[in-house]
Amino acid sequence: MTHELQSLHKPHTETAILQMEQTGQKVGGLFVTRYIASLIGIWLALLTPLSVTIAIRVGQIDPAGKATSLALVASVGAAASLFANPIFGALSDRSTSRFGQRRPFILGGVSVGALAVIGVGFAPNIWLVAVMWAIAQTAFNAAIAATIAILPERVPSKLRGRVSGFMGMTTQVGVVGGVFMSQLLGTQGAAMFIAPAVVGVLLVLPFALTLREVPKTKNEVPRTSILTIFAAFWINPLKNRDFALAWIGRFFVWIALYLLTTYKTYFLIDHLGYNTSNVAPILTIAMFVLAVCIAASSIPGGWLSDKLNRRKPFVVTAALLFVVAMTIVAFSTTVEMFILGIAIAGLANGLYLGVDYALVAQVLPNVGSEAAKGMGVFNLSSTIPQTIAPIIAPMLLTIAATPGSGNYTSLYLCAAVLALIGAGFTQMLRSIH
Repeated sequence: MTHELQSLHKPHTETAILQMEQTGQKVGGLFVTRYIASLIGIWLALLTPLSVTIAIRVGQIDPAGKATSLALVASVGAAASLFANPIFGALSDRSTSRFGQRRPFILGGVSVGALAVIGVGFAPNIWLVAVMWAIAQTAFNAAIAATIAILPERVPSKLRGRVSGFMGMTTQVGVVGGVFMSQLLGTQGAAMFIAPAVVGVLLVLPFALTLREVPKTKNEVPRTSILTIFAAFWINPLKNRDFALAWIGRFFVWIALYLLTTYKTYFLIDHLGYNTSNVAPILTIAMFVLAVCIAASSIPGGWLSDKLNRRKPFVVTAALLFVVAMTIVAFSTTVEMFILGIAIAGLANGLYLGVDYALVAQVLPNVGSEAAKGMGVFNLSSTIPQTIAPIIAPMLLTIAATPGSGNYTSLYLCAAVLALIGAGFTQMLRSIH
């Protein structure tokens, strides 16, 4: 098994060393700091609307049909991200731009995405909100595909757990920052969309502008054709068994997470008695607690997984913690119980995300030539649940529900079961301890 793991790590390590030799750019503390800051910036601009402000905006435009309208907007945006991430990842792999393979997609993606998010803030109806949100998801996912590819390409194997741990907390740091801005600037105008978008771009610029890349020639990359688009969605699961199992396991875990995050605002409104004008402070507290707990478990978890050279035990522990968290949230009758459930969910989320990217980097096929495509296909395991969660949530809310209300207990108990299923698939990986 040791020999098998060494052979598995070798091409990934050689790729990182080759990139360092070609570019002359060392992957050290400053590089990682700028890299993590850029991810926080992307998530700040993208996840603030997804987690908070779009739900508020939809509630302002269509208060009576907010649940159905939110499902429409979230599903359209998720569908856009589903296509954008692998397609732009594959196009990034094939880029021969003199500015590099990754940098044009990072800069272009965050710029277009920020403008589209700002457009959501000015949209007067649900359909325009959906269109702007689809553009934003497409653009930001182009940036994400290029940025995430940096991990298997540039970061040595011995550092991936630690870097993955920091990456695991970036999403919630972005959300908390965005929620804080929304509370500070108010939730009645476009400012709740403008501020996160602008700050997000500013956080991305230092990394994107200092990233050194050696441009590829046309002879070094496969020819781009219409087949490139279709091939971007496919990695043979029979030839890459562990990659497929990692994908499926993450798929179930992320459905569970999206069931929590997408409908937490309406849980507070419909179940605990808040409304669109006073829910933001509670969301700020909840998201702050979530972020702190994610950081408390993801960074040490990633570091410890590097030291022990083990990933799977962390995933199982995270799933069990998530079951506890969802049970508490499901039966919450006070905001204090809700916050406690969120805190435990944060510990679970952080522990899982702390090894998530490090785990897939170990089983990623063709890392030297198709890192962005591979990470793009893997990211489908989180973007597809964005589409599925809003579709199945209304059905789960009707289980044993009283007329005119949703049963959030059934929703969150189902989320707990899905997380356990995901952990089970991860346990089936052969090449990873």
